[in-house]
Amino acid sequence: MESIQKDKQLMTGQVIAVYKDRYLISCDALKIMAEVSGRFQYMHYLKSDYPQIGDMVQFRKADDDLAIIERIEIRKSVLERQGVGTIMERHILAANIDLTFICMSLNEDFNITKLRNFLSLTYDQAFKTIILLTKKDLCDDNKSYVNQVKRITDNDIKIISAFDEDDIKALKDDLKGQTAVFIGSSGVGKSTLINRVIGHEHFKTNDIRISDAQGRHTTVNRELIELDNGAKLIDTPGIRIVSSYVVSENEFEDIMSLSEGCKYNDCTHDSEPGCMIRQALDTGELTEDRWHQYQKAMRLNKFNKQREIERERIINKRLNKKQTLN
Repeated sequence: MESIQKDKQLMTGQVIAVYKDRYLISCDALKIMAEVSGRFQYMHYLKSDYPQIGDMVQFRKADDDLAIIERIEIRKSVLERQGVGTIMERHILAANIDLTFICMSLNEDFNITKLRNFLSLTYDQAFKTIILLTKKDLCDDNKSYVNQVKRITDNDIKIISAFDEDDIKALKDDLKGQTAVFIGSSGVGKSTLINRVIGHEHFKTNDIRISDAQGRHTTVNRELIELDNGAKLIDTPGIRIVSSYVVSENEFEDIMSLSEGCKYNDCTHDSEPGCMIRQALDTGELTEDRWHQYQKAMRLNKFNKQREIERERIINKRLNKKQTLN
């Protein structure tokens, strides 16, 4: 991202809603629709380079109804994932957040592999992560679920029901003065919880389907909502496919610890004698799912790092061309 130099002619605001090619900006009491400038479009070509929910941007007013975004200020934190489809570029879910709630309901939606995938989005990030186990009113054995979660993460875990006043009050206390994003699969109760915190049905939800115990969720755009206690909440559409854009190997401490015991320093964990990874797979200490998750993450890391190098090359080429023309 280009370095940011303050321009006295520009105003600073926060992106609170993202549409196809327009953005709603909040600046003190002002809320105004905006689009990016022609210069911005020339200098940026990836979707992740464009304004995202939570971004602080510098803009000028074209008229009373439209603003022109010239720059994005440096993001203090980013929640991102690997995009879906054939392009698979970086997909930013929210920027400048302090807190991420991973929501998973205590019914058919609960899945440890899925939780690991969500955790991969938050590992080593500049924000706090809390696991919200929702719909506790539909579950008779909360403890077994909590124990499963504790085996894979040391993040805080909270069991909650949207219909428990004490739970909602505790959630509001956690949110006070924080910018928070709620993520999880569709139907786990994210929007219901946010509606309860806000105090009215801002996000529409539908009844739970009896067949799979999931709510039908109608959130299609991300939106930032400001509360009286200084909290800012971001709801996201249900995420069906979860894959981190770049994963730290530290997230796989279990595999890293095993590999340190391999006989050869350059062990490929394929068929070498004395391979502790193969031994752990044979004994069941390491599951095939966990090993495949690691292999997939490392392949994606290599691919995405090469993409970032190419991205920087193209940006530098455009900058040099612009300087030459000037």
